[in-house]
Amino acid sequence: MELTAIPHQCKIRMNLPSKTYSKVTMIGSKASDYLSSQFFSGEVAIAGPRAVYIITNDGDILAGCSANQQPHPRSFLTNYDLSSIQVGQRVSVKGNNVCFSDGTRLDLSGSKIWNRQAPDAENAVSRTKLSLKFDNLLRTATDLHEGENLGLGLPLFFSKNPSYQQLPPNGISPLISVGVIKIQELLSLYRCRNPRFILDLVQNLIGVGHGLTPSGDDFVGGLLFMVYHLSNIYPTHKWWNKADTSKLLNYSRSMTSQISHALLTDLAGGQSHESLHDLADDVLSRESRFDSERHVRRITQIGHSSGWDMLTGMLVGLFLMTNEITEWKP
Repeated sequence: MELTAIPHQCKIRMNLPSKTYSKVTMIGSKASDYLSSQFFSGEVAIAGPRAVYIITNDGDILAGCSANQQPHPRSFLTNYDLSSIQVGQRVSVKGNNVCFSDGTRLDLSGSKIWNRQAPDAENAVSRTKLSLKFDNLLRTATDLHEGENLGLGLPLFFSKNPSYQQLPPNGISPLISVGVIKIQELLSLYRCRNPRFILDLVQNLIGVGHGLTPSGDDFVGGLLFMVYHLSNIYPTHKWWNKADTSKLLNYSRSMTSQISHALLTDLAGGQSHESLHDLADDVLSRESRFDSERHVRRITQIGHSSGWDMLTGMLVGLFLMTNEITEWKP
């Protein structure tokens, strides 16, 4: 508190946090549900210049992201400079504003709700064209791949004998090596009719890797995301739907971070970043023009290695289902 002497009066100036107002431009459907609750309250758990993650008092996860990030069901996009947000700040909703305890207010009024639907089964791509699109996507991803991530397993798709054990590239992280070996094991199971066996195999990748969302989590999520949409697009062919992912998701609750578990749960239910939905729509729709390079570049913009890890998982899901579907006679 400062006291400023003025003739005939004493002016009191309180050093309160300055209030900053900015707009929320877009909000994901799950984030909208959380923020619409009159009891919403939470705390910033992770803060960065492009995204802040908030854990609600009920244990739910949502994220505030800069406006140039891709929409996600759990995120809201804002033009506010998020670098000023600090871990530990309390978050609440007052009227139409998301309020942080430093005085920052983000205006929700007029924001668009982002909610993507699954591809339409009536517009399903033929099995022959699906195989061609998969091959196009795989070759493009292999040509464009860079970095140390599970995309290092992409050359294994071209092996004439998927069951033949090949060693991962020299000099890579032991955790990435584990993932590449698991990819090879999965590719050898393309004739497998037991989804429970596949789920048990990929469960061993949960928590494997570094960062907010380990590479193993992202890979498994990408696989489950693609298989979810493949099962929906071919409604008379649902062998995968016999699989129960609840065991894997319960396992991930204790084996990975709270945030990664939430994002993995979304992926298993067919929900994720905009670019994953765009790829699923285009690869599974009969009428779409398929720009494989655009899809690869957009997905791999996500995170440090998350995009490559999820894309590789999606390609494994397509590989397993495409080979199975090719043999299936309706």
